[in-house]
Amino acid sequence: MRTLNNRFAKAVLVSFLCAVAPLGANAATEWLGSASQWSVGYVTEGSQNYCSLVWDSETGKTAEFREGMKNDDSWVVSNAAWNLPENLSTQVVIKGRKSSMTMPAVGVSKTSLRLMNPNGENPKGSLKAIIRSAVAGTVDLDLDFAGTEPDWVLPTSRIYPLHATFTSCLSRLTDPSVDKTETGATKPF
Repeated sequence: MRTLNNRFAKAVLVSFLCAVAPLGANAATEWLGSASQWSVGYVTEGSQNYCSLVWDSETGKTAEFREGMKNDDSWVVSNAAWNLPENLSTQVVIKGRKSSMTMPAVGVSKTSLRLMNPNGENPKGSLKAIIRSAVAGTVDLDLDFAGTEPDWVLPTSRIYPLHATFTSCLSRLTDPSVDKTETGATKPF
């Protein structure tokens, strides 16, 4: 029964993400693992490949971290209840335990914002650094939006069980022949 629920949850998540941030006509996602509302996927979109780390609150809110080979790392945060204006440009403050940083964001659909690296930002304050810290095990993050949206608590402390899966996905970006997804038929050498 649990396997059926996991498959159903992934199917709902995939259909929601396709509606929120549509992939190109040639895009395909291979879901590699999931735990505690988080999923890792390897996305192939034409010649562009990236790893996707997706949080689904199961209440209409999602956050997707995208990390590729180029410096095009981004977060896409979505809320099914939003009705964002066209050409929206705003900022989102990401708060950790000891520090906070302000990231520019643009609307990519009526229900989604894409957070991007600020120009000239120190690599330690980049989206990639935040993603890597989260995967390695950090405290939850707060997202503070400029408008009337209440702060979100992004449960990054739950990502750690997917550390090996996400690392394997990143390895595939540099060498597509490397496939170390967790299955029952793995070999230690």
